Amino acid sequence: SKCAKYMLRANLIKEAEETCSKFTREGVSAMENLNEMQCMWFQTECALAYQRLEKWGDALKKCHEVDRHFSEIIEDQFDFHTYCMRKMTLRSYVGLLRLEDVLRAHPFYLHAARCAIQVYLHLHDKPPKDETAEQDTNTENLAPSELKKLRNKQRKARRKAELEKAQAVAVAEKREQHKSRQADTETDAPPQDELVPDKLAKVDDPLDQAIKFLQPLQSLCSNLLETHLMAYEIYSRKDKPLLMLQSVRRMHRLAPKDPSVHACVIQLSLRYREWLAQDRLPPPCREVLAYGMEPITGDRSPETINQQFLDKHTNYLPAVFQGARMMYLLDSSSQATAIKLATDLDPPMSWVTIPTCTAVLNSLRKGEFGDCGDTASEYMIRCHQRFPLALAFNPSPPPSTPSPSPAHWGHSGVLDSQENCLSN
Repeated sequence: SKCAKYMLRANLIKEAEETCSKFTREGVSAMENLNEMQCMWFQTECALAYQRLEKWGDALKKCHEVDRHFSEIIEDQFDFHTYCMRKMTLRSYVGLLRLEDVLRAHPFYLHAARCAIQVYLHLHDKPPKDETAEQDTNTENLAPSELKKLRNKQRKARRKAELEKAQAVAVAEKREQHKSRQADTETDAPPQDELVPDKLAKVDDPLDQAIKFLQPLQSLCSNLLETHLMAYEIYSRKDKPLLMLQSVRRMHRLAPKDPSVHACVIQLSLRYREWLAQDRLPPPCREVLAYGMEPITGDRSPETINQQFLDKHTNYLPAVFQGARMMYLLDSSSQATAIKLATDLDPPMSWVTIPTCTAVLNSLRKGEFGDCGDTASEYMIRCHQRFPLALAFNPSPPPSTPSPSPAHWGHSGVLDSQENCLSN
């Protein structure tokens, strides 16, 4: 299991599956057997690997499989209710009921929900393109010889896809035969929709799907800062001022000095100022926002808050990075200064870690500091010299993609120090 886990962390998914297949049932693919066995550590690691490889549909499929496991666990416990009452094991029965109340507070669900939310946010920010329409547009300007080569290439690709589809159908038939032999006790169970990666990646409402994963965390993991960071990222894209304020107040109560919280405060303050200038807020909403932001920002402007934050944390890279991001957001003319601050790796700068440097690199790539030219590639080379074994800075393989705009989640180590999100 350790070998397979680290293969997945190196994005070697097929190799990890082959390793696990040595210990799974014959005649069934290792992926399917591990799903039946509810092997959630494998599925969460697999989802993260697919996310790094930008296979969004496959990543979502694994996250949804983990979510279904928790639903199945709750449904499977119904048989024990009458058993516990008949055997008069009431103490165990009460413990069972309490477990079901907080089941989705388990770290496995947290990891799967985080991955799913990050992928859905990415799909909202960058919806997948229609490849067929794009190909038709590109063929209009091709010469006849080039068009012929393209058609031959497409024909070969279709043949390959048909072969893979036939193999998938054969695997599905074996899977159905295997399931039919074990379905005698589940004949009345409602059928579940098949999780198709392409369909999951082209969902029409990615933010609504992300909220479905978020809601259990808001109920059961409200003591985790990351829960409210994810909520803010979703509601800011849905343009929900009061829910954005709610998330900011909750995270500010948990960790007022966290760099990620500072970034959310600046963003909300800036949005609030824009809403007032555009007269977009109804009077009740305006009053609630003013009342809710006053204990956090006082009468200070976003520029003042950000500068004070940078002055206070001059040698702490996660804080400097967030302050630099907000500096450019507030004033695009400060690009050079912001990039210089965010890419500083030299002493006395502290907390120069792989996750933080990865977040800086991807922020440069995504354009959060504007058009940076070769700055991102130069920064990656410097990080590779400092962390030669880190895949994120290795120029040879395709760079792994971290989470979308909340790539800085957990920079302060909040999640790492709270692996168990049960509040009691």
